[in-house]
Amino acid sequence: MKTLKSMVAGIALLLACITANASVKSHATQPTEKDVVNIYINAIANGKTDNLDKVLGDDLQFNMQRGQRVNTFTKDQLMNYLKSNTVSGESVNTTTTVLSDDDSSSKVKIDFKYDGYTRTDVVTLDKSFGWKITSVNSTFK
Repeated sequence: MKTLKSMVAGIALLLACITANASVKSHATQPTEKDVVNIYINAIANGKTDNLDKVLGDDLQFNMQRGQRVNTFTKDQLMNYLKSNTVSGESVNTTTTVLSDDDSSSKVKIDFKYDGYTRTDVVTLDKSFGWKITSVNSTFK
């Protein structure tokens, strides 16, 4: 009986260790808030869309305002546009400003400064099962 109790306790301890190790690994593979913003910047500024679809929320709303006209895109439409319109090697400087930030959401303003104009994107990120971009409002000056 003593051996049976020891075996059950050992199996319970083993299962607890396996469960704890699995949860640590799954969280470690999730991109951080900063990683998500950098993936977005890399896609817009350099045309590298490799991981962008993984950090965009499925219900993404992308609004692009040009003058009085506002175009709205879904995640799939944005990905198709970015993949078919490659960056022509323009020089771009970026500035990032955190507008608001807490444990579950964040709002970041990103200025892309090209020769002759500036594109400003206000990116909203939410953290439910990892950081995801849920909306982007883009304007040009």
